[in-house]
Order: sequence, then C-alpha cells, then structure tokens
Amino acid sequence: MLDNGEYQVPAIFSTPEIEQAYPAIILLHGTASHKNEVGDLYVRLAQMLLAKNIASIRIDFAGTGDSQVDYSKYTLESAVRDAGVALDYLKKQPQIAQNRIAVLGFSQGGLIAQMLATKESDIAALVTWSSVAGNGKGPFKTVFDDYYLAAKRDGVAELTFEWRTPLKLSLDWFKQVELQASLSDLNEFTKPILAVAGEADRLVNPLSSLKLIQASGSDDAQVVILKGANHIFNVLSPDAKQDETLLKTTVQWLQEKLH
Repeated sequence: MLDNGEYQVPAIFSTPEIEQAYPAIILLHGTASHKNEVGDLYVRLAQMLLAKNIASIRIDFAGTGDSQVDYSKYTLESAVRDAGVALDYLKKQPQIAQNRIAVLGFSQGGLIAQMLATKESDIAALVTWSSVAGNGKGPFKTVFDDYYLAAKRDGVAELTFEWRTPLKLSLDWFKQVELQASLSDLNEFTKPILAVAGEADRLVNPLSSLKLIQASGSDDAQVVILKGANHIFNVLSPDAKQDETLLKTTVQWLQEKLH
C-alpha cells in the first residue's frame, strides 16, 4: 500500500534480481478496471518486463480493485496524484535508475499517463494502449451524454457496466474533464512515445493514438495500429493473438528506450 495523504493506494511492485540499477515503469489501468487489467494484461506485462530486467509498479485507482475508498473519490486530479505517489515511491528505491522511469496507461489510464508525463520531468518515456486523446470533454462525449445531468443533479452519477457492479462517478470528475488540456500540454513532452491501438476499437477511435503523437513535442514518437484488435486487444478471445503482439511490441520498445 502507498499513502497519498488521504487514503491508501494498493500497489504491486515487481523487481528483477540483479545488482546493477535498472529501469522501471508505472502501469495505470483504465475505467472500471484494476491494477492487473483485463485478462491479466498487466500481470503478463510485468512478468515479461522482469525477464528484460525492467521493474514495474501497478496501482489501483480510487474505488477499483483492492482500493478501500468509494469510486466517487476518483477524479483526474486524484488519479494523477496516485500515479505521482507511485513515481515518488520508485524514486526512493536505490536500485531504480532515476533517469529511466516510464509510464504506461490503458484507455482512460492513457489520459492519466499523458497528464503525469507532462507534469513530471522525471518521466523518461510514455506508452499508451487504446488511449483517449483530446482536450476538454471531447474524448468522453458518450459519458457526458449519458451521465452528466445525473451527476449535476445528484453530485454523482451511477455508471453501469456489463462486466461489473455499478460505480459512482462524481461531478468533480466531469468538471475536471471539461477543463483538462492534456493534448495541448503534450506539446511540452519531448521524450519517446509509443501509442498502440486496435483497428477494430469501437470504444475509442484508434485515430486518437495518431492524434496523440502528432500533438506531442517528441521527435521519437511511434503509433502502432493492430489489425483486427478491439479496445482490449481481443485478450478475452482464446484464439486471438493481438494481445500477444501488444505485449511483445511494448516490451521490445521499452527495452530499446530504457536500457
């Protein structure tokens, strides 16, 4: 558990067993998910990174996974703060190479990763999976259309999902999304970026990943669109291989940029 000053942030820290300093990456999950991610994508990624001597830390945002607080505590600011707490933890570990800490975010976690990368100069590389990209409420138009009036009326809106119990999304989240300028701010980020998306993503337009790297200030930015992949890279389809391609692509890129 990490302490953010208000509540405890569940975290799993995975480290290679070597004596020399090694790089690390912060893994940020998406909406209504958890630190292991759908299909254990983050568990698998952490294991593959260990084999390349790269540490990782993955956390549960407020109200998800093993978090003991309600989801109404989750806002963009709280998520960036929690990601920052994970970064601070890594910076206190003597075995971590301080100039080789990256961040990866999945879906809405990709937005949080963008915001952390532009806020913290210590971030050496940015990776996004199926990430939203855009200023203001544009990337979340459907959420605003479906839930904003309820949140404005009641202070929270109850989000419903097919795969889990409902979550209470606060009016503060909506207000902060309206004001966020992550895409414009990304122009200040000049370090390596990898943006991966699924060609068949019907939740977030895969062109968002292209928009993301085009808006950045990086001369080392790459977008990968995986053919036939949905928002979660078909990880729940036993015969599909896009999730394996996603993991291999990410690990290879991180190995090149962080070692």
